[in-house]
Amino acid sequence: MRLEDATQPTTSVPLGVERVFTEASGYYRNLRWEKNRLTRFEKKLTAETLEAELGSGGRASALELGCGPGTWTGLLAERAESVLAVDISDGMLKEAAEACSPLPQVELRQGDISSFDPGSRKFDLILSVRVLEYVPGWRHVVGNLGQWLNPGGRAVVITKTPISVWRGTGRTRWFGPRTLAWRLRGQSPNPDFWQKYIPVREMVQTFKEGGMTDISVRPVIFGLPIFMRGTKQYPIVPAFAESPVLRASESVWRWVSARPQGVRTAFLPLAESYAVSGRRAD
Repeated sequence: MRLEDATQPTTSVPLGVERVFTEASGYYRNLRWEKNRLTRFEKKLTAETLEAELGSGGRASALELGCGPGTWTGLLAERAESVLAVDISDGMLKEAAEACSPLPQVELRQGDISSFDPGSRKFDLILSVRVLEYVPGWRHVVGNLGQWLNPGGRAVVITKTPISVWRGTGRTRWFGPRTLAWRLRGQSPNPDFWQKYIPVREMVQTFKEGGMTDISVRPVIFGLPIFMRGTKQYPIVPAFAESPVLRASESVWRWVSARPQGVRTAFLPLAESYAVSGRRAD
């Protein structure tokens, strides 16, 4: 693993986004993906989605846009001889450097992906997980995917679902006294923090405009947000009942994932996030 000297990027991503993720870098991976049965379940569905969409190994090069603490970088390292992982947060990159320390084929670079330019470098795989919803210039990034890929190369993007049962849920969002006070005053705890839930049709259309073909869409994190131990959820299902409810959710997810595109699209409102993948024509 190589970590390039960090330079301050010329950024079009709001500074609040960089600040929030740098502040969270020390605990983000555990809180989001490892803390309890529920977060590990969400990580499992995300990992299985990525493994299916990225395909098997034997690729020469891969690019990760917004690698964060390196949660998914290893999946690319298993499939490519060289991996370039870019993130705007120096705190996240420090975590990624630790996670990728056994992986000499990984190069970490600090930068804003909305102004990222690989020059003449091309890639066989491009991955971005839970990043583009924080990038005002996401269309520019997605529009460049086809130019950055080698012929036949594949891009996979995961982002949050805009029309979803998950929107508006959660103790942190509604039930906390400070959060409620902010909302009653019409304020935001992070006024310079930018986030947009990207409509599926817009994402797919931008893939097409970027020269991508064989585009597919599928739900990723799936089920009802009803767990007491979850964040941004309705606290209904207690810890002792999590396992059977999660098994039921996984069974439905597997059934939906194996169905044609129309069925997968119809079930997106039950998904907290969705994946779009496409291929650059040979």
